[in-house]
Amino acid sequence: MTRAAAADGDAAASPDFRGTLTPREYQIAGLIARGRSNRAIAQELLISPATAARHVANILVKLDFNSRAQIAAWAARQDGDWAGGELVQPGDAGLGHP
Repeated sequence: MTRAAAADGDAAASPDFRGTLTPREYQIAGLIARGRSNRAIAQELLISPATAARHVANILVKLDFNSRAQIAAWAARQDGDWAGGELVQPGDAGLGHP
């Protein structure tokens, strides 16, 4: 088996999570849309700057984007509501959604 074939088999076996953001990633996308830096995101969410950077990197991969500007534009187009700077997905418990 060639490396390419093995890689194709691995890719086929692993789930594709692109486009599926976690609630925390939605929150961070909202903060990016409001112009927050990784450091500001970290301070606001009480996480390390490295963790904030990892979330941003995950969002970029999942949405197949290359820049924070693309994340901000995407977040601005979402159907969800904005609550305190965070993008809230419809149906999120405890946030005024059914």
